[in-house]
Amino acid sequence: MVGLKRNIRLVSKYFMRDNLILTAGAGLGFCSSLAVTNKLANSLTMGLGVTFVTAGSFCLVYPFRRLISTAGTHHKISLLMIIISVFVAIFGFFAQAFVPEITANIKAYIDLITTNCIVLAVISEGLTVDFWEAQRKILKACLGYSMALVLISFLREPLGFGTVMGFNVFSDTFPRVVLMVTPVGGFFALAAFRLMLRPFLIKTGIVFAEARACECASASTECTSTTNHGTQAVTLQPKRGISRRSLIVIGLGACLFISLIMHIKTIPALNQQFFILLPVLLNALFFDGIVLSKLLGICPLINKSRQIDAAWKMGVAVIIVTTLSTALNWIVYNGILVKCSDYLTKYSSIPIRLEKIFYLTVFIVTIAVFVQVLSVLLRKFAKNVYEQMGQFLELITVNCIVLASATFTIPTGAKFLVTTMTAFGYGLHWMMVVVWLALLRRQRLFVPTTAWDEDTIAILLLGIMAAIFTGIGMIHIF
Repeated sequence: MVGLKRNIRLVSKYFMRDNLILTAGAGLGFCSSLAVTNKLANSLTMGLGVTFVTAGSFCLVYPFRRLISTAGTHHKISLLMIIISVFVAIFGFFAQAFVPEITANIKAYIDLITTNCIVLAVISEGLTVDFWEAQRKILKACLGYSMALVLISFLREPLGFGTVMGFNVFSDTFPRVVLMVTPVGGFFALAAFRLMLRPFLIKTGIVFAEARACECASASTECTSTTNHGTQAVTLQPKRGISRRSLIVIGLGACLFISLIMHIKTIPALNQQFFILLPVLLNALFFDGIVLSKLLGICPLINKSRQIDAAWKMGVAVIIVTTLSTALNWIVYNGILVKCSDYLTKYSSIPIRLEKIFYLTVFIVTIAVFVQVLSVLLRKFAKNVYEQMGQFLELITVNCIVLASATFTIPTGAKFLVTTMTAFGYGLHWMMVVVWLALLRRQRLFVPTTAWDEDTIAILLLGIMAAIFTGIGMIHIF
């Protein structure tokens, strides 16, 4: 019995001590853990896909580790994402063949394994160690990720559907918790597991408690200590209001917007486009947001919401890259892939649709090239802007909402203006949420004892926001 307990404890340490979802301070892979865990079958498929893609991509990349390690950060990330996208496409084909119903439910999130933070982080770390040591790390991270998905699914599926893997575990009279089926339930389920498991894992010694966070002063005060006579002096910072220049800019912007709306109404063609695109923008911004409805972009959002300055700068960069790269991907998809497929179909007895096979890799290449070109242009012609935003541009390549804005809209056959406006709305929604979360975290509405507690409560705040926006989404305006 003692030996069994010891083995259970060792296995738990192996998979739970450094679990990037349940026990890490700034977790990775939050997006998929929130989106696919409403059913156990979805979680198992996603866990298998992440394991296959990570192991396969690493085996292909490892022989060229020296070449990749010497490349710049952006080139390294872009190359890894291109290779990962190939294995994601292979896994997608197998999943469609063997589990078509499950694949139909989570196909969009299988594609987004390409930008999964865990996959990129584990492969990057594995390139610095021995091959078999890297394989051990990959197995540990991927199985820990899969275990986290399964644990969350065991909470959400029985409460939401009354089933586990399609088998009834509760009678029909048992009340269903609809919240666990919706995206909102993902936030609360993940936060609940982190809050419940953490004390138990610390008490059993599976994980170690973090050092207490330094007590921070409020935003309006700055504490300084002096060595003279061992006394402490508190210097009060003056409250910063809105400057006169900001008020003038806001007023001129409001007047310009009203004038633009009035002129649009006087031109029938523009007026018609306005009433088509405005609902699209509002839907992407409020009713079907990329963060609070589709549960994407969570990892960088939590990390960048620690400071307001970093939050809005990252938000601006996300809006620019998401909008322009999606528009460029629409041109590449419809102007190159579709036309090449039509040309091959004329001279081939077997219908070959390139846009069904290579769209994911093409989207990744387009995004990586666009971000690189944008960085070069800013560095050359707007150096000040690049110094403020350059580091954020490199991080945006792995932000899943940039790829999702293309994969969610372009393959469906949406028009160019609709696709571009949707991408703009997704980017604006991400910026709005990250700034709101940064403001809430700055107000010190809670006093976390560790960085882990702070991120967990940030997830709860996102859940509350998602619940509010879900209620707004039920209002039919158009």
